[in-house]
Amino acid sequence: MHETKVAMLAYSILPVLAMAFPLAGAALAAAAGERRARLRNWAAVTATAATLLLAVLILVKVLGVGSVCFNLDIMRIGDRFVCNLEVDAIGAFFVFFSSVLWFAASLHAFRYMEHEHKRTRFFFFMLLTESATLGVFMVQDFFSLYLFFEAMGLLAYVLVIHSETEKARSAATKYICMTVVGGLSLIGGIFFYLGGAGTVAFAPPAGSAWLGGPFGVAALVFLLAGFGVKAGMLPLHIWLPDAHPAAPSPASALLSGVMIKAGAYGILRTALTFLQQPAAHGGEAEAMSGGHAAEGAAHAASGLAGDVRMLGFAIIWIAVATMFVGMLLALVQNDIKRTLAYSSVSQMGYILFGIGCMTYLGAEGAMGMGGTLYHVINHAFFKGCFFLAAGSILFCAHELDMFKLGGLWRRMPLTTLFWCIAALGIMGIPLWGGFVSKTLLHHAVIESHEFALHAQLATAGWVKAAEVIFVITSGGTIGYITKMTYYTFFRRPDAERAHHLEHVKEAPAWMLAGTGLLAAGVVFNGLFPGVLLSKLVGPTVQTVPGFDAHMAAHVAEVPIFIWDNIKEVLIPLAIGITVFVLGAWPDLLRRRRYGPELFQARLPRWLGVDYWYVRGAKGSLTMLFVGQRTYAPIKTRVLEAIKQGAYGTAHLFRDVVAPALTERPYRRARDGVLMLAGHARERLMPRMREYQGDIAVGALVLAVALTIFLIMRLL
Repeated sequence: MHETKVAMLAYSILPVLAMAFPLAGAALAAAAGERRARLRNWAAVTATAATLLLAVLILVKVLGVGSVCFNLDIMRIGDRFVCNLEVDAIGAFFVFFSSVLWFAASLHAFRYMEHEHKRTRFFFFMLLTESATLGVFMVQDFFSLYLFFEAMGLLAYVLVIHSETEKARSAATKYICMTVVGGLSLIGGIFFYLGGAGTVAFAPPAGSAWLGGPFGVAALVFLLAGFGVKAGMLPLHIWLPDAHPAAPSPASALLSGVMIKAGAYGILRTALTFLQQPAAHGGEAEAMSGGHAAEGAAHAASGLAGDVRMLGFAIIWIAVATMFVGMLLALVQNDIKRTLAYSSVSQMGYILFGIGCMTYLGAEGAMGMGGTLYHVINHAFFKGCFFLAAGSILFCAHELDMFKLGGLWRRMPLTTLFWCIAALGIMGIPLWGGFVSKTLLHHAVIESHEFALHAQLATAGWVKAAEVIFVITSGGTIGYITKMTYYTFFRRPDAERAHHLEHVKEAPAWMLAGTGLLAAGVVFNGLFPGVLLSKLVGPTVQTVPGFDAHMAAHVAEVPIFIWDNIKEVLIPLAIGITVFVLGAWPDLLRRRRYGPELFQARLPRWLGVDYWYVRGAKGSLTMLFVGQRTYAPIKTRVLEAIKQGAYGTAHLFRDVVAPALTERPYRRARDGVLMLAGHARERLMPRMREYQGDIAVGALVLAVALTIFLIMRLL
């Protein structure tokens, strides 16, 4: 089976080169160092530019001739070789937008890092992280994905802790703890998947219908948790609001624009793996001739398809909770980068929402995947643009508290323009990128509700409730983005703070180039959705096995700028404007505020997920020492008794037993023991060699667990 699949692939050196250029750039940047700073900076820009060019070539080739691969065949697990590079349409899509973000971030960092310390270390690890991130998207099995995924997470630790302040150290400690825990969950899920499916490949074997068994449930839980940590999925998002503000702004753009998408990519791959179960396809194929209602009934009647559907339902509600809570927390922040971090949590909820709708609909879920892919690239562009613009504000105004800023549109007009473009995009205003992806996602949840009604599913009402929260969250997004834009750029600054802003000038050209590149992407995605849908998103969706061909083709042709879609924006727009006016009316009217401040509300700590994580960690450590005082005397007495018994036994053998043995029986006993040891060695060594990989993994798990314990003790 492995040989047949490889024969259908096109061999290419492009994936290797795409990973090699950042590595070469990292080596050159390290060699240049601080003495040749411009050479180091140019090495980063040139390496990311070359990688972007290769990403475009890979995308064109994959969409033209199919998947490309470069195989070394050096390590085999189950039925296939792993650690080989193999890029399909989905992987090429993620490689493309990741390369765009890295190139823009390197342009911005060219000048931004001038006032930072240890600049060589930053560029070195930024490029290494790019290579590892691209590797995540260029493999076709879970084990290889795990290796690159963990490398990406560990390398990004250096970007988070770069400033080495107390705040950065605390954020980096939380980040690495969550990364390690997520990695353990991920490798556990992969082992469960291997045990049930007999392979680590994304596409399960034809005879494998393992989802309904205990292996499938365990694998799902561990895989979703492992990928969900990096994706910022509620309640595993606690590292993200601290890590993004602590990192330098170019790194924040990469953390939000690319690296959390790696988690969403893993969840998407997991969902697609279960959609490709042959049993589910068979049940759906028999129903296709009977129309939508008959297909829905057959789909609901299939046990395996029912399990897949419930997986989609669970992801929908995890996504709803993630987007809604992230929106609420973004609404009450003062710091621009912390607001953007919570906004990233909320926007990841949109992406997971599309994955949930795709999985819930099964063969008809192409619209959900189309909305997910479109929002992935939209979020990469407008959130990357936001973080780079925030970096320009910090570079020029030395302040990120939006309530201490104001009037920057006069002093930083181009940065204001790029920010407003990103703002219109994330708010989903027509003619801007976010409108297209949110329209597709809204179509997907409507189709999910209609599907549930036709199939008479008990979850139909809950899917409708998810749609309502989707609309409310979109309104809240408009509210906090309008708040952040108004207070930062357009509100007249307070008299006591105005003199601090007099020195502010526009950001340097290098920083504007990186920000402007991403702003242009937002504009293009909004004005020309037909190009992106027909040339990129639609063809990518059509390559996925398991989708109904007509539904997949419809994604590339769906009309966007029609009144039925435009009027759906009116309710979120009304909600957003209302929320903004309720919070900002004293500043808008320049009146004294009466009553609580909506935009600076503070909830009790015990309502935060982070609070309960810390309480749980401390409780776990406390349990290790429960009863220590009570049982310490007993332990001392038992150990003393064991010690005395050992001494007594040794003296008995030496003084009584040994002299009683003659030379002959002693020799026989010794020879017998040596013979038994030899037989045991002959039998055990082959087993040890057979299971040495499992023993090594077990040792790794124990070592990581002990490391986490020591870190928590230090905390």
